[in-house]
Amino acid sequence: MAKIQSYVWYAGYGSNLSEQRFLCYIEGGRPLYGTRFHNGCTDKSPPVHEAPITIHHSLYFALPAGIRKTENWGDGGVAFISPHQDQETSTLSRMWKITRAQYEEVKDQEGATWYNHEIKLGEEDGIPIYTITNKTILRNILEPSETYLKTIALGLKETYRFDEEKTTNYLIEKKGIEGEMTKEHILEIFLSK
Repeated sequence: MAKIQSYVWYAGYGSNLSEQRFLCYIEGGRPLYGTRFHNGCTDKSPPVHEAPITIHHSLYFALPAGIRKTENWGDGGVAFISPHQDQETSTLSRMWKITRAQYEEVKDQEGATWYNHEIKLGEEDGIPIYTITNKTILRNILEPSETYLKTIALGLKETYRFDEEKTTNYLIEKKGIEGEMTKEHILEIFLSK
């Protein structure tokens, strides 16, 4: 008798808004603007479905204390959300329906020391929706790299049909960008090849 697969929705709010980037965690490969090769999951089946979701946890860019860059994106912070819910805040996200086994492997590839807190956001069609972040609000706030921002822009365009200006307006007030980057500079990043 065939085993019934157990599924979850995984909600990505940073670079995992981008399909090409997220599929590196599932199928393996290197992100378009990244430098790190991922082995992917044992089961390389693509997500069964995907859908936009707005989550009420504030988005910010940071790294753990003492760290200034990542292996994949270079200098700068990456996306985290506050572990605390805030109904006044809207973070745009994209959820991917994958097997529970794939989800566990995605969490491992994300880095269990940085993304060490799982949040259940609710359910869709009886299937739980999870996202991950750091268990504390990181204090090492850092401006994200251009390559990381371009990856987020790809995901917002795919998921929400955002153009460069809408993407800039969405990101400009996030911690790590607010007061560190001008709208003109962000637009320049998105319009450059």
